[in-house]
Amino acid sequence: MDLSHYGDLPKVSVILTTFNREYFFTEAIESLLEQDYPNLEIIISDDGSSDNTFVFACEYAQDYPHIKVFQNTRTKGSAGNRNNGIDNASGDLLILLDDDDLLFKEAISQMVEVYLKFEKKYGIIMANCTRSDDGFLSGEGLDESREITFQEVLSGKLQGEFITLFEKKLLGQRRFNENLTRGNMGLLWLRLHHHSPCYYLHKPLKFYRIHAESLTQKLKYNPLEMVKNYEQDILLFYRERKAVCPAHLAKLCAMAALLYRQGGNRKKAFKKILQSLSIYPNLLALRILVCLFLPDFFLPKLTFRLRIEK
Repeated sequence: MDLSHYGDLPKVSVILTTFNREYFFTEAIESLLEQDYPNLEIIISDDGSSDNTFVFACEYAQDYPHIKVFQNTRTKGSAGNRNNGIDNASGDLLILLDDDDLLFKEAISQMVEVYLKFEKKYGIIMANCTRSDDGFLSGEGLDESREITFQEVLSGKLQGEFITLFEKKLLGQRRFNENLTRGNMGLLWLRLHHHSPCYYLHKPLKFYRIHAESLTQKLKYNPLEMVKNYEQDILLFYRERKAVCPAHLAKLCAMAALLYRQGGNRKKAFKKILQSLSIYPNLLALRILVCLFLPDFFLPKLTFRLRIEK
């Protein structure tokens, strides 16, 4: 894609976080080397791999001066590894990429074109992804290219996986919460959307890989750990959500109640049920209330379909 008519192009840093995935990592880095965007920096943050991932990364850095490799010096885990990459990035615009995903050849240039076309009005540019298992779009809730309002983000309209280009200056001192084992990305995105208009490009620009190692169909983690994310999500912009999307806020409270119940904390589950029903009457909260003192067999099933963050 020819972007020469825009003059000086902003520097884009792609932060590729990796851990023990040498078999996917090579494909991911090759997809970045094939990008047609000229002003590009690739930041590889390794979370202490015990296979050859870090060795391969260093070999690439020797051959390509715009690749920089760092060991994660922050908290071990996906949040700390992303933060480590952000800390070492020098670009005006950032993209986060997992080591088992691929960017299509014109992904960066197409998102930057939108950014420049609207004269940098939108500090966040989002696009969709293609799922590897069925070929469908991984991001749901939107069916055309357009501006996304903060109210839409607040009400949970956007579901699934997207690829995002955003201005580094929006972060300030904000980083992903390293105390949360899951869900830390959504909380930071919500804060960024609150500070900048967002534009959605309705086309797939990332290959979102679904594979046996990455996907879990059931909870393989402690519900009382996951509920920490819901608690923070509920508190974040609580008044705004209660005013503009009470049904969504009530659902978040009901989900927190279910997780508390599955984790064996019936007292907190009961409090969350009452909070949910006081915000907006909903069937899920009532079901959990009925099942509160029944065996686990009667509980509503969680239907999360999540990739394991490495």
